[in-house]
Amino acid sequence: MYTVDWFTIPYIAFLVLLTLGTLTLLVLLGRLMFVATQALQSYRRAQEIKITLLLADDDGDVTNN
Repeated sequence: MYTVDWFTIPYIAFLVLLTLGTLTLLVLLGRLMFVATQALQSYRRAQEIKITLLLADDDGDVTNN
């Protein structure tokens, strides 16, 4: 006769929750990497524009707005 081992039910539930938690953390890490990359590109573009404007200024008068 087949008997149910009650230990396997919490074990399977734990493994399912562990898998879902791992996938959630991986998705959050991917989103963080994407946002950080976008922010770094934005910062670099702003610095390039600032340098370009400083180099293009002929009379040396830089106004800070």
